Amino acid sequence: MDRQLIFDILYACAACDGREERIFGDCGADVRRAFAASLAGNSFPEVWLEAPLTGAPWTDFHSLVSHDDVAGTDVAYAGHDGVYADALAWFAAQRPGTVRQLALSYDTSAGIVDAPAVQVLLNGRDESVPLGFLDAVGREDARGAYRTFVRSMPDDWYACYVGAFPQRRDDFVRVECIQEGELQAAYAHDVDTLAHDLALVGMSEVDKSALEVISGLAGMPFPLELQFNVGMDGSALPAVSASLRFGPRDWTDPERFGKIGALGAWLAARGLADDRLGVLPGTAFAKRLTREGSQVSLSCYPAFVKVRWREGEPLDAKTYLIGTVKEDE
Repeated sequence: MDRQLIFDILYACAACDGREERIFGDCGADVRRAFAASLAGNSFPEVWLEAPLTGAPWTDFHSLVSHDDVAGTDVAYAGHDGVYADALAWFAAQRPGTVRQLALSYDTSAGIVDAPAVQVLLNGRDESVPLGFLDAVGREDARGAYRTFVRSMPDDWYACYVGAFPQRRDDFVRVECIQEGELQAAYAHDVDTLAHDLALVGMSEVDKSALEVISGLAGMPFPLELQFNVGMDGSALPAVSASLRFGPRDWTDPERFGKIGALGAWLAARGLADDRLGVLPGTAFAKRLTREGSQVSLSCYPAFVKVRWREGEPLDAKTYLIGTVKEDE
């Protein structure tokens, strides 16, 4: 079944009933172009639709190739060569269990579809894997910075992905960290513990209001992730993002869904989001598509809410919807 057609249907289901105007804005044509350019091999990628929860609507697009789908193959992107081809070749050659997905992230909100960022989602703590990724995307200069950053992290932090911007001249790499064990609960109960751990990675002067919001997010019944831009000295630059992660069941279980509603009200009370979090439940669906004798299952749900700060100032809250397609056996 044609992958572009399937994606168009998935996007239309997420965006119907006025949600395109309310959430995604007029980025659909560029999102569609980015999807076509990111295809690799014969499988359907996992797709993410990123949109703001305040201000004018827009959409950025992310396409994630699974290692299981390309491992050991000679595969290419439909619309990208150069450093992107090198990254994909490196990814396909990695040992099973060391990497999960390779992502291309497009600024489709700005109409840019030819220069995506690229990230690798990691399994395990083998330092050679992210360092090899940096080599593959032409950022050998960031090897020392990444090594310094991860070695300065608290023991219960885990770097789950590293990303780079091959077409920019940004002197940083992006690292996302999961807090393991009881650390999230500790951040919820003690802002000083959170401030201490942020200082370990170079963020020693985080605004008090940002600390209080991150601590509040840590107290929500959803997993917390922290994202940093890591400078060439291995220290986090003065920008941090805090995300809460949801699963599909969170949007169908009444108790869990009620807690998402409480999160939306909590963010709105702090001026970080408006009422459009209440529109997101309509983007969660699971459908079966039949065409020309083939069947596929489509699903979509809001998987993250992220809040960002730069130089101590809150920027906005965003959501990321995850869309998946599976062929029925």
